[in-house]
Amino acid sequence: MRNDPSVAARHGPGSARSRACLTLLALHVALAACSVDAADPTPAQGQTSPDNLLVETLVANLDTPWDLVWGPDGMIWFTERAGRVSRADPATGEVTAVGEIPGVWERGEGGLMGMAFHPDFGSEPWVYLAHSYQDENGGVRNRLVRALYQAGGGGGAGNFGTPQTLIDGIPGRGNHNGSRLAFGPDGFLYMTMGDAGSAASAQDLTSLSGKILRLRPDGQAAPGNPFGTRLWSYGHRNTQGLVFHPESGRLYISEHGPSDNDEVHRVVEGGNHGWPAVHGRCDGDASGEETYCRQNQVVESLAEWTPTVGIAGADIYLSDAISGWRGSLLVVALAGRRLFRLELSADGGSVVAQEALFQGQYGRLRDVLVGPDGAVYLATSNRDGRGSPASDDDRILRVTAR
Repeated sequence: MRNDPSVAARHGPGSARSRACLTLLALHVALAACSVDAADPTPAQGQTSPDNLLVETLVANLDTPWDLVWGPDGMIWFTERAGRVSRADPATGEVTAVGEIPGVWERGEGGLMGMAFHPDFGSEPWVYLAHSYQDENGGVRNRLVRALYQAGGGGGAGNFGTPQTLIDGIPGRGNHNGSRLAFGPDGFLYMTMGDAGSAASAQDLTSLSGKILRLRPDGQAAPGNPFGTRLWSYGHRNTQGLVFHPESGRLYISEHGPSDNDEVHRVVEGGNHGWPAVHGRCDGDASGEETYCRQNQVVESLAEWTPTVGIAGADIYLSDAISGWRGSLLVVALAGRRLFRLELSADGGSVVAQEALFQGQYGRLRDVLVGPDGAVYLATSNRDGRGSPASDDDRILRVTAR
């Protein structure tokens, strides 16, 4: 569950523009194999029946929602790419704006992205955000900021103070910016950064690009990091999903491949996750891959998709509300336009089965969030310039058991 740190480890439009719909959608579930790699997991034995799921529109008419996070106030907080932060009531769908983040550059995959809450939010109500911006020369960069949340009276949304910049100048461009945020069970902030189109930078330990960072709440390097810097792991292309398992504390990510091998990884401290020499597993589908793996102790992926599906947000399902889903890793796809449910092995070190749901039914899916009651929330991304938006897109959908 990606949410308020007091519940588990990981982590605007006005109500007239984003009023609750709660309109029952016709539900069609597509179960399909999505990779041609023979090493991929087998289809899940307990396939989900379409008759057992209900999908509703909770919120409509959003502008490219990017991150969904369960807030300390029991609300669903979400970012929109243009720079807005809002919160939605999961019971009614009512949306209230929290604030606009200044200086956001929105284009392609750039804009306001990941969000996380300080683990001691009650006494330190900081909200952490990652966004793209333009520097004084017109170049695209990425930065990490935090804003102090000032709660509103009578259950109102409240607002932000002036954001503080913690890290800036991180290379960016119209794509490959990352960037998800999550506080781990160790109390430190983890941040994903894409390679910003420079594949070699993912192997450069002096660069923040193509890495996962581990930070103190003030943005400085966390103690005990493997290289004595902000870096936690390297060899990443464009990590789009980031979630800690609430029970084991293991860190899982989802990552865009080039034209092959979108990936899910379990992140290893100090580990080289292979990009650009390795695409997915060390199976020889990229030139020189097997030799590179033998020489560099590469951390192989747990699951891959070829052709790529535009893998995006991720979360862990630990409820019994939807039968057979407990312990699953959920990941959504943009180009693939579906939700994947991955069954993990007992030790969490492999994916043993998978199923794909909602294929093509709701368009591009950017993020997935599991609520405390076992409801699953999906953010569509049909207004990001690459989709075909319906009249009420973008939306936050709620999936529950019938």
